[in-house]
Amino acid sequence: DTTLVRPDLTRHKVRSTMPKQEEVSPYIRTAAHNYVSRSAQIHNPRRVEMKGKSVVLAYAILRGDFNSPIRIGRYVSIGIHTILRPPTLIESSGGRSMKPTMSYLPITVGNNTRIGKYCVIEATAVGSSVFIGDDVVLSKRCIIKDCCRIEDGTVVPSDMVIPPFSIVKGCPAKIVGELPESAAVDIVDESVDAYTAFVQEQQQQKR
Repeated sequence: DTTLVRPDLTRHKVRSTMPKQEEVSPYIRTAAHNYVSRSAQIHNPRRVEMKGKSVVLAYAILRGDFNSPIRIGRYVSIGIHTILRPPTLIESSGGRSMKPTMSYLPITVGNNTRIGKYCVIEATAVGSSVFIGDDVVLSKRCIIKDCCRIEDGTVVPSDMVIPPFSIVKGCPAKIVGELPESAAVDIVDESVDAYTAFVQEQQQQKR
């Protein structure tokens, strides 16, 4: 008898041979253990230097395309929708017929510094162990020394220099208080703990 019998497959589970697709992490981890959100914008990454173990959150913008470097230390956090943009410097050429020249200055952000969300940073230098709240504007060429706290909504005017351990608030910014010396250690510990907690959260989401 040459009748063909069709096998009954309903009783057998069919196993897929296709590999499981892994969920794409919302962050890119670099060799130096920086975490950069996939929705952040880093223009000309060659001009953006990150020492390691820093976090760039969603929709942050780092403008490395102004032919001037952005240097970021270790254990730095950059909040959502925050922009770092090199400040401009306009210099007179001396003669009446000569037009002024405009150049861009580097931005340096020290270690263990936290920058909140919706900030605009055009400072020349932000020191180490600085806490910057939300909606803060650091105007062109201002300098924030180490161990400072910039409260939410503060606008620091252009070229202003904030001394170490200052508490700054207002629009325009005013020094309203002073941090204790212990803040130098406390802010470092907080930044390291925040980074560690962030990494653990990313690892748990992968499981």
